[in-house]
Amino acid sequence: MSKVHAMVSAKEMWDTLALTYEGSKEVKRNKLTMLKHQYEMFAIEDHKSIQFMVSHLQVILNSLRSLGSIVR
Repeated sequence: MSKVHAMVSAKEMWDTLALTYEGSKEVKRNKLTMLKHQYEMFAIEDHKSIQFMVSHLQVILNSLRSLGSIVR
């Protein structure tokens, strides 16, 4: 929070926090590309439990949703 302590306006605070925790538009685009690739390449691994693989898939889907992507 020390990054926003010296900010004057709420807009400055919001922009700083958004950039810190979400990244720039380019960073978000790169994350989205990487997550889509992980989703497309997702496959059950023999040495992993079904529960682990479902959890892993859920993490990918939640991350895609948080970046505004709708997976069908």
